[in-house]
Amino acid sequence: MKTRCFVFILSVVMMSACGGGSSKSSCSEGESACCKEDAVCASAANAQKTIIAQVFIKPEHVDAFLASTTDLIAKSRAEEGCITYNLYQDPNDSTKLLFFEEWKNQAAIDFHFETEHFKNFGKMLEEFASAEPVITIL
Repeated sequence: MKTRCFVFILSVVMMSACGGGSSKSSCSEGESACCKEDAVCASAANAQKTIIAQVFIKPEHVDAFLASTTDLIAKSRAEEGCITYNLYQDPNDSTKLLFFEEWKNQAAIDFHFETEHFKNFGKMLEEFASAEPVITIL
C-alpha cells in the first residue's frame, strides 16, 4: 500500500483530465495519454476541477494525521490555481475524513502534485491510512 495510494490518486486525476478514458478521444497508441492536440482533451484540461478525496485513518493515528495536514492545507490554499481546499471529519467516525478541493484547471492540479507539501502528505498518508482512499473528480 506504500505507493499505491499516491499512484492511484495520480492515475485518477490524469484519467479525468483526458475525458475519463472516454471514446471521444482520438488518441493513437503512439501519442501521449492525454492527446494534447485533441479538442476534447484540451477542453477537459482547461476546465475547473473538483476533487473529493475520502481518506480512512487508523484510529491511533487520527490526531497525528490531523496535525500533519495543517501545513498541507495552508500551502495548498496559497497555490495560484487553488480555489478551495478543505478537510472535513465525519462527526460519527473520527477515522473518516474528506478533502474537498476545487482547482482552476488541470495544470493547477499537476503543479500541486509536484509540490513538496503534497509529496510529504502522500508519504504520511501511506503510514496512517487504514484503507485505500476513494477519489472522485468532477
